[in-house]
Amino acid sequence: MPARRYEFRVAGRLSERTQGAFVDMAVHDAPPETVISGEVVDDAHLHGVLAQIQNLGLHVVSVLQVPSAPEHAAPRAEPPSEPPGPAADDDAPWPPPTPRTPRAAPSPGRR
Repeated sequence: MPARRYEFRVAGRLSERTQGAFVDMAVHDAPPETVISGEVVDDAHLHGVLAQIQNLGLHVVSVLQVPSAPEHAAPRAEPPSEPPGPAADDDAPWPPPTPRTPRAAPSPGRR
């Protein structure tokens, strides 16, 4: 069975010592939670990680199987956040305001 990637979310932030208990996993803060993620090779490994979380007295918020990153995939290009064009004024609003057409003055004698 191929390894699957899991994401374990636990409540609160973990101390460095507690983070060190997850040797083969990546641990990062995502306030108000901590995310522990990594490859799980089989069901016994999955249950072992869950037992370790329980033994440390952590509260599990969620457990998700997430897609594994392809090993030899080319990096995806990020779409530009703004359309290409000259950057004449970095403080100008985007998108630019729509020009307003002036209203015709009311004719005399009409209200």
